[in-house]
Amino acid sequence: KAAVDAGMSVEAALTGTVVGLSVDAEYFDSLAKVRAMRLIWAALTRAFGVEAPAVIEARSSRRMLAARDPWPNLLRLTAAGFAGAVGGADVVVLDGFTRASGRSDAFARRQARNTQLVLMEEAHLGRVDDPAAGSWYLDARTRDLAEAGWAEFQMIEAEGGLVEALKGSVIQPRIARARALREAALANGAAQIIGVTKYVDADVRPAPVEAGDEAAAAVERACEPLTPIRFAAAFEEAGQ
Repeated sequence: KAAVDAGMSVEAALTGTVVGLSVDAEYFDSLAKVRAMRLIWAALTRAFGVEAPAVIEARSSRRMLAARDPWPNLLRLTAAGFAGAVGGADVVVLDGFTRASGRSDAFARRQARNTQLVLMEEAHLGRVDDPAAGSWYLDARTRDLAEAGWAEFQMIEAEGGLVEALKGSVIQPRIARARALREAALANGAAQIIGVTKYVDADVRPAPVEAGDEAAAAVERACEPLTPIRFAAAFEEAGQ
């Protein structure tokens, strides 16, 4: 709507939009999320009366990464890349496996690239159209996520759009509640992080990182910020 208000046509605004989604090691939910986003996008374009295919970028979530023992991150990132590709994302981007500790060095960047090449060129994940189709579980999960996502979308629109919903602190408490539920599940053992809360390697081999990190941009605070987290961090700090 902001693009249309600025003078763009609805079709141009939708065609020029890339939808970014995070994917993690929970590959069933992640691939269903990508598939659900296509259903939500189709509903959105129908509401506007235009045809514009969704362009989806699936990027690995930093929230799932561990810092103390980074090597299991290679498996987490592989699962995330698998989910993005099988879910039908147009672009899949994987972080370096040491990203939780700092800037990825050349080795970590090469592993990220090679993981994607193996999934694409050896597993041939990009050569099958919607391989999850026909699975009752995944089709049902996709539908459930699409319906829940559309309801969230309508809630945000009722608040005046994303910016107004953030300024009014409508979204932040919902995210905080979901975070608290996940943290409680990890704390009581209902959920586990391999290598962090379960099967912890006492003889950790650290991986190198490059010095420095991206500088935080100095911006005027317009709303309560959404602070990035890693669920492994609390357990890593407690174990130090």
